[in-house]
Amino acid sequence: MTSHTPSNEPQNGKSPEPNDPVLREGPEPSEKGAPVPFWLTILASVIIFWAGIQLALNSGGFRADVYNPSLVSWSGGGGGGPVAPPDPKVIGKRLYNQNCIVCHQSSGMGVAGQFPPLLASEWVVGGDWVGDNHLVKILLAGMQGPVQVKGSTYNNAMPPWSQLKDEQIAAVLTYIRSEWGNAAVPITADYVKTIRAANADRKEPWSQKELKAIPTEIISAGAGAPPAPPAAPPSPASAAPPAA
Repeated sequence: MTSHTPSNEPQNGKSPEPNDPVLREGPEPSEKGAPVPFWLTILASVIIFWAGIQLALNSGGFRADVYNPSLVSWSGGGGGGPVAPPDPKVIGKRLYNQNCIVCHQSSGMGVAGQFPPLLASEWVVGGDWVGDNHLVKILLAGMQGPVQVKGSTYNNAMPPWSQLKDEQIAAVLTYIRSEWGNAAVPITADYVKTIRAANADRKEPWSQKELKAIPTEIISAGAGAPPAPPAAPPSPASAAPPAA
């Protein structure tokens, strides 16, 4: 019987030479880098050129005060003179866009049935029994429960913003009182400070009923505090006698 078991012996009776094709290994694979497309080089050059122009036009000469976050505007002068104070309305608009625009909208119209409008609102410009002190109290402690605004009822909570500084609260209130056609006098930081100190123990949001029980204070134009109450009329005893 003939065996078909494979044998390790060479078929032709001789050992394979090292140079035989059977024993030679192929060359190691190599990764050749492809050239960068010409269009990609042009695009990168254009982007770098554009970025350089933008940096040159908007760097402000790399002056430290241009990038000071506490400054809202820069006078642009290079003479080292005094920098103009920031406009409270500019600060107020920035704070409004950061904290209030979601509910009251950029138009000040609010969201119907959910968040009240600020445009021509008695809570903003004053009216009926609502005073400037009520407005500041709401910003400091928040408000909850049903509230009537321009004849409509809303019942969403207003969060407190007591974490803001007096200057910031004054700025955002000044902004909403002079935007969208509103024309109420500015709220000053000193007035906010006074209201904050007088209500330092207040931890719960206000309700409309509570605020309505608080006497109204209205800031007069150019003043930082509500006007003093009118003087009492002179007594009859101190009145001058009629001329003969």
